[in-house]
Amino acid sequence: MRIDINACFGHWPYWDLPHKTPAELVGLMDRAGIDRAAVMSLRAMLVDWRAGNEETLAAAKAHPGRFIPAATLSPFLGGGGDEVRRLAGGGFRLLRLYPQFQSFSLESDFADEVAAAAGESGLPVMIPTRPMMNWRFKTLAIETVGALAVRHPKTTFVLSGPNYLAEFQAVVRLMRKAPNVWCETTCFQGFGALRRLVEDVGADRILFGTGAVLHYPACNAAKLDRADLTEPQRTAIASANAGRLMRLEG
Repeated sequence: MRIDINACFGHWPYWDLPHKTPAELVGLMDRAGIDRAAVMSLRAMLVDWRAGNEETLAAAKAHPGRFIPAATLSPFLGGGGDEVRRLAGGGFRLLRLYPQFQSFSLESDFADEVAAAAGESGLPVMIPTRPMMNWRFKTLAIETVGALAVRHPKTTFVLSGPNYLAEFQAVVRLMRKAPNVWCETTCFQGFGALRRLVEDVGADRILFGTGAVLHYPACNAAKLDRADLTEPQRTAIASANAGRLMRLEG
């Protein structure tokens, strides 16, 4: 079984995507052998997080058993701790924050308010350092995510987007320092990266992610399938960790 922690659907303003709709995402998942995915509307990230979150819930309702709703919010349109609690009670299992696209700092009062509310609500917080593996996008410093995680030890954070070399090393340092920090696999490209990450921090806080529909998900499925891991380690990364993180039944 595979559970993708990092998927989305919708319009991407930077270039045309061959797959955009929730139904097309399901088709990609079927081809890559992905059973379920935590999904979010790109409208929520880029335009209107309230309308986008509603689109996400509608997509999950239209594809029962396949999509796990992931929400986002920003300081605009009334975002804050009360909204985080409402989202947690409204069926969302994951919160994603995009400081670079939503015009706020992880050092802001807003970020601390949201992180605290997420911890109280049992809602994991994913923070991508880049939206996808493309060098044109400015990256968020891993250390700033780490500082937020250290300030909120009762909140679980998922680091998304790191690549190789210095970024890989920063991930290892942070995960060793902060036991409430997990990471997902979408943008890791280093040779033998998954095996080395498991050796450095263990397999129990690593999550399978693809970045679909911004990425073609079969690539990350192959990355996991061909990694030099034990079967228990592979199973943990493929689905068990995500099920535990998002408290999924079954």
